[in-house]
Amino acid sequence: MTTPQVKAPRPNPVALLAAAAACWISAPGAQSLQDTPGLETIQIRPNVHVIFGAGGNITVHVGEDAAILVDSGSAEMADEVLAAVRAITDRPIGLIINTSADADHAGGNHALASTGIPVAGAPFGAAPYANVLAHENVLLRMADEGVLPYEDWPNETYTSRVRTMYINDDGIVVMRQTGAHSDGDSMVHFRRADVIATGDILDLHQFPVIDPARGGSIQGELAALNHLLEITIPAMPLVLKPGRTLLVPGNGYIADYAELVEYQNMITIIHDRIKDLIDKGMSLEEVQAANPTQGYRERYGSDTGPWTTGMFVEAIYNGLKNPPGIE
Repeated sequence: MTTPQVKAPRPNPVALLAAAAACWISAPGAQSLQDTPGLETIQIRPNVHVIFGAGGNITVHVGEDAAILVDSGSAEMADEVLAAVRAITDRPIGLIINTSADADHAGGNHALASTGIPVAGAPFGAAPYANVLAHENVLLRMADEGVLPYEDWPNETYTSRVRTMYINDDGIVVMRQTGAHSDGDSMVHFRRADVIATGDILDLHQFPVIDPARGGSIQGELAALNHLLEITIPAMPLVLKPGRTLLVPGNGYIADYAELVEYQNMITIIHDRIKDLIDKGMSLEEVQAANPTQGYRERYGSDTGPWTTGMFVEAIYNGLKNPPGIE
C-alpha cells in the first residue's frame, strides 16, 4: 500500500526524528491494507488509521465495540470511504464525530451512518443508524446555510467544553474549540492511542482557514493552537523512540509536536507583524503591500483558489481591528 504524499522534512534534527518515527509507526498498516481507488489509508497506531483524499482527512478508530470516524469526507467520496473503512475493519460504524460543518468534512455523514448502528445499540424497531456527534453550532450552521441536506445533520450535539466517552477500550475526549476556523470547531483526543484529530484548526498544507462570516477569528485560532500545544506530548526525552502524540490535521500529513510548534510560531509571527502595522496606522491595502507573510508565503500561501494569502491577511487584519469575544 502506498502512503500519502508528504512534504520533505526540513533539515532540522527534531523534524527529521519526528518524520522517521511517524514512518516507522505507520509502516505495518501500510503493508497490510489495500488502497481504495482515489483514497490512501495509513495506519498510525495499532487501532487507528487515517484515510486521505475524501475531502478532509478521516480518522478511523477501531475496536471491539465499533468503528469510530472523525469526519466523513465529501458526499461524492462516500462510497469509496465506506470501502476504505471496510478494508480496515468488519466492525460496524457506530459513531461519526464532525469537527466542523464543512461539506468536505461532513458530506458523507448520512451515507456512512446509515450503514452502521449506534454504539449503544439501536432501539427496538428503529432502523440502524450510527450516532453523528458535533458541537451544537454545527447543527445550527447546517440548518441555516442549507449546503448539506438534513440527512447529513448530526443527530447528537453538545455544548459543554468537553464531551467524554469510553469506547473501544479508549477514553475519547471531544473538545469544543469554537471561534478558530469557525463557530463549530471540535478536536477529538483518543487518550489511550494518544492521537488527536484537530479538524481545520491545524491545516499543514496552507495558512489556516479563518472564516469570520462563520464565527472564525485569529484570536480563536491561536487559542486553539495553544490548547493543542498543552495536550500534545513531544518525543522527549527518548527522541529516537516512536512514543509521542500524533496529530491528524484537517488536511495534510500526519504531524507531531515539532510540526505543531512550527505552525503555531508561524501564525503568531504573522499576527504580531500585522498588529504592528495596524498600530502604525496602516490600512488593509498598505498591510497587504507590506507582505507580512514573508518567509512563509511560498510554503503555505496561494494567490488563487478558495483560500488565498490575501484572504488570510485580511481575516487577521479585520479580527485585530474588531476583535470578537472568544469563549
